[in-house]
Amino acid sequence: MNSRILGFDFGLRRIGLAVGNSITRTSQALSTLPAKNGQPDPYKLHKILQQWKPGLLVVGLPLTMDGMENAMSIAAKKFGKNLSAQSGIPVHFVDERLSTVSADNLLRESIAPGKKMTRKHRVARDNLAAQLILQTCFNDYQTMHNAI
Repeated sequence: MNSRILGFDFGLRRIGLAVGNSITRTSQALSTLPAKNGQPDPYKLHKILQQWKPGLLVVGLPLTMDGMENAMSIAAKKFGKNLSAQSGIPVHFVDERLSTVSADNLLRESIAPGKKMTRKHRVARDNLAAQLILQTCFNDYQTMHNAI
């Protein structure tokens, strides 16, 4: 089985990307795909899939704080289902509640006091959120595996 996994932090204007390894359960932020209404450039997306050759795709599912779906979670599901249909790679959805907030907090810690987040930081936030989504997937798997 291919141990490489790509993680996606879905957004209408940007989609954060991260790569992980299911054996080592480690991940790293990659890049951001610009998107129009949640649709990235198909050529760029195909190029990324060809470069990394993942065995699984993980898409963050932005649920409300009470666990309910909303317009963004429906759009993320549509994105993931289309991604799987076009690539032939299975997609797993992960609850991503607070991943962007966590990414923001981590980035703010790296910014000098009194400085504001720039566009560069906001782009990095999407990649970091994708990395956190992958780590959530790995942690949930480990918790499930340990419980068995």
